[in-house]
Amino acid sequence: VVERAPALRKTGGHAVDLFRPAMEISERMGVLDRIESRATGTTTLALNRPPSTRWTNVDYVKLLAAMSDRHVEIMRDDLSEAYYDAVRDDAEFRFGDQITSITDAGEVTFEHGAPERYDLVIGADGLHSGVRRLTFGDQVRERFLGGYLAVVSVPKVLAPKGEMSGYLAPRRIAMIYTADHLDDSRAVFMFRTQQPLDYHYRDVAGQQRQLRAAFAGLAPEVDYWLQETDRTPAFYFDAITQLEMST
Repeated sequence: VVERAPALRKTGGHAVDLFRPAMEISERMGVLDRIESRATGTTTLALNRPPSTRWTNVDYVKLLAAMSDRHVEIMRDDLSEAYYDAVRDDAEFRFGDQITSITDAGEVTFEHGAPERYDLVIGADGLHSGVRRLTFGDQVRERFLGGYLAVVSVPKVLAPKGEMSGYLAPRRIAMIYTADHLDDSRAVFMFRTQQPLDYHYRDVAGQQRQLRAAFAGLAPEVDYWLQETDRTPAFYFDAITQLEMST
């Protein structure tokens, strides 16, 4: 496993949902009890559409039960840490490194480590995958699906216990939630645009300006969440994009 970060990432981010297949795999790995102990514990979804003062409460547990008979919601950092601890003694991890070339014969070179030859190379490095770029080059086309997602770490006191609450408006939604074992809350923003925004995916300051502009005036609470972008310890922003390939 090759990871360009110097250590296991603890970068905040959004919660992820594990349904029956992922829970069964986790159970076979012997880490399901640990994962379930780190569940977010969200039981209620509370929604408001400004300028209305009325809130709608949804039973979040029943909503998810309609999708799967087995489910757990866990923070991404907690999930990766549980899986890492389960296999760290059985697999080699290369932190602080990245792949620089791959041949059809499986010969791989690294930025820092010695070259190796592998039977199989799996690129699991996300939307901006370096492995995909090295392997397929210009064959990959990014198709913007019209939306953006952002996650901001904010003070824990801003989110009610056991509740994901938020504000809805045309083309945008802002939510906040936490978990008992976290020392912060996570504000999640999704919004749509007619055209792709002009920013670089590593330009954090530019992303934060775009986010504040998209949600200005939605609700006083949301404005307060957005103020935290100037001092947040963890921030994520990216386009909702589909990758298209000819083969």
